[in-house]
Amino acid sequence: MKMRNDDTRRITEIKQYLLDPLISFKLHEYAIKHILDAVAVLAPYPEAENVRNYLSDLQQQLEKNSILQEEIRNKLKQAGMQISRLTNK
Repeated sequence: MKMRNDDTRRITEIKQYLLDPLISFKLHEYAIKHILDAVAVLAPYPEAENVRNYLSDLQQQLEKNSILQEEIRNKLKQAGMQISRLTNK
C-alpha cells in the first residue's frame, strides 16, 4: 500500500507506540487516542479497511472497559502488528 509521506510518518509513530505501549494504569485512555489517530490516518486508504475495522473494534472494547487491564498491552501489541502487516505490503 502506497501512503503519503505524512501518513507514513504518523502511522509509524502510532505503530511504535502500540508495539511498545506505556506501563500505566491509564493505558486504555492513552491507547484510545492513538487508535483513533490510526483510524483517521488510514481512512483514505481502501486497502486498510480490515485494519481500520480491527482498530475500531479495539477502540470500542477499550471504551467499554471490556478488556482486562492485564490484557490491554497484549491487545495493543496485536494492533501494532496488524498495522505493521499493512504497511509492509
